[in-house]
Amino acid sequence: MKSCIFHKKYLLAGIYIIFVLFTCCNSRFYHTPLAKICSVTEKQTLSREGTRGSKEYYYTQKITARILNGSHKGEKITVSNEYTSSQVQTKKYHKGDTVLLSGSKESPGKTIRSVKRDGYLAVLAGGLFFLLICITGKQGFYTIISLILNTVIFAYGFQAFTEGKNILNICNVIAVLFSLTTLICLNGIHRKTFSSVLSTLCVLFLIMALFEFSIYMYGDLDYSNLEYLGSTGNSADIFWADIMLTGLGAIMDVTVTISAAVGEIVRKNPSVSLKRLIHSGREIGYDIMGTMINVLLFVLASGMIPMFILKMNNDISFITIVRYHIPYDICRFLIESIGIVLAIPVSVFIASAIMKIPSRKRGVGE
Repeated sequence: MKSCIFHKKYLLAGIYIIFVLFTCCNSRFYHTPLAKICSVTEKQTLSREGTRGSKEYYYTQKITARILNGSHKGEKITVSNEYTSSQVQTKKYHKGDTVLLSGSKESPGKTIRSVKRDGYLAVLAGGLFFLLICITGKQGFYTIISLILNTVIFAYGFQAFTEGKNILNICNVIAVLFSLTTLICLNGIHRKTFSSVLSTLCVLFLIMALFEFSIYMYGDLDYSNLEYLGSTGNSADIFWADIMLTGLGAIMDVTVTISAAVGEIVRKNPSVSLKRLIHSGREIGYDIMGTMINVLLFVLASGMIPMFILKMNNDISFITIVRYHIPYDICRFLIESIGIVLAIPVSVFIASAIMKIPSRKRGVGE
């Protein structure tokens, strides 16, 4: 049995290595012309002083690259590239980089579009899938299936939005699909799965109702400073959908943990009282509540770091950023934290009812 498991792991490792090597040698399958940089020379052209006293240096690169696909395969071209020391809107290229050119296979052009990044994606995604299957076995395989299905659901949502459908209706549908897909793939079709799905949807309804009530009572947010949404006509709907999906994973984590724990308690001790069961589930929820809220805080804070740095380097004060840009993130954090807290009593009550009532009926029948 152990030798069979080791053989499967070796097979997976071999597939992973072949997959990574394929992405390094798949230029013939690209419709976009590719080139590998052979040499780079650069010189500084000028420097400008920034708003905070720092200097921005401008460089021009002369790049020699060998074309990897198309009718000009093997030929060398010379490309010019300009970049700044901050590399916020420009990119510095290095010897050995494989880049995408702006032309076609017949006429590659002499402008670099971007770096070919599928190799990095293959290493990271393939490494994740390999570790999931090697460490967790069948459960890791189901996790991969759920990731793929959720990606398909996301693609469906974006496609429906580009076709002009209402984003709130789309978000309501994909939230239900995310919950069903994730929980059924990872937990199977059990009472605890239905308990988790029902708890997740109830909590989502409660936090969105609370958000809607707060807007009704105290007025809507000013979306004019919301990143990338100032020119759209449905900023409020997009932000509403953003809030709904931001904490869905954290809420599902809480509901699954509590439902699984309550189900295990009932399985081990079918005669446990409903009051005792609710108390045990509540204590489990309290143990994970603080961790989940802090995870949510770290995720939101890490997303704000680049924006903070860029705006402060452009002489926008910290207070201005907090006043006009941070309120949206604070709103997300507070609403989703409330969702995590509400998930404890809601999932404890629903899980206890679903797990305990059938057990009690069996006891009466016996």
